[in-house]
Amino acid sequence: MKIIDSNGVEIATPDLTKGSLKQETQTIHHDAVAGVEEVSHYETETLPDGTPAIYYDADGREKGRDVRKVVDVPGVEAQEAYDEEVEVQRYVLYTAEELAEQEKARKEAEEKAQLPTAEERLAALEAAMLDLLAAQ
Repeated sequence: MKIIDSNGVEIATPDLTKGSLKQETQTIHHDAVAGVEEVSHYETETLPDGTPAIYYDADGREKGRDVRKVVDVPGVEAQEAYDEEVEVQRYVLYTAEELAEQEKARKEAEEKAQLPTAEERLAALEAAMLDLLAAQ
């Protein structure tokens, strides 16, 4: 699946820290193609010494030739116009507000990661409680 930017230009490696990918369907139009018949002719092959590959019988009459087909205009099959739908991912840049929100959420996550865990808090409470009971 290809990734395109907002202008429809293909992107190899988008920076996902600055934007996101959205699933889309892109319609590609193919024009009709007129059919063309092949135009060709035959040429006499040449032997390694450069002479034409023509064979004669014992009486000197031409018996045959080695020939090859040379295509002057290749044939093309006629095809009607059609539309094709292709799944793509569109790279959409984040707005300044979205980037600010992400930075705020990242900082909050870092602060939360620095807070003591429930086990650490429980151990601290138990230690404080034991200290209070020992002081009585």
